[in-house]
Amino acid sequence: MRIDVLMYDGIAEMDALLTFDVLARARVMGVDVAPALVTVDGRTEVTGCYGTGFAGLRGWDPASAGALLVAGGWDLDVIEASELPGQVRAYKEQAGERLLLGGIDSGALIFGAAGLLNGRPATTFRPDMEYLSKWADVVDARIVDDGDLVTSGSGWLAGLDLGLYLVAERLGAPHVAVEIEGRIGHDRRGTVWRR
Repeated sequence: MRIDVLMYDGIAEMDALLTFDVLARARVMGVDVAPALVTVDGRTEVTGCYGTGFAGLRGWDPASAGALLVAGGWDLDVIEASELPGQVRAYKEQAGERLLLGGIDSGALIFGAAGLLNGRPATTFRPDMEYLSKWADVVDARIVDDGDLVTSGSGWLAGLDLGLYLVAERLGAPHVAVEIEGRIGHDRRGTVWRR
């Protein structure tokens, strides 16, 4: 499965890269996954919220991706005023129902602003739960799995949690997830909520 991890100016570096790292390690270990760091407009460079420059990125391709993972990073008041939610909505519309959406921590807010939650259960970074509630039925859980929407809200380690969950549950490789946990010294814990 091709999994696009969306990169944009102002992204929380750790959220995006921890998820990408888990998926890339799973690929090395034989799991059928192809993670890619992508941008909405084909730009090859973006700058994270701490000023980290990322290069060598490629444009996203809704026709080939099986999942789109979106991390947070921007201040809340910027999210709705930006073009990003509309671009994410258009990506989902192009890809159709087969596309899995994954919200990494406050990335769920971008899905909300894009009109992709509409009262669905989701989680996010705890300080952002009230803000998320204007779009979603907020669940205070580590992972919320609602079929074609999976969100992780465990704070700075949300990227690890989402990546490990996807490897174990969606890519069918729980043994690989356990081995990766041992390599990185992080055990999955907390509540997983499923519809």
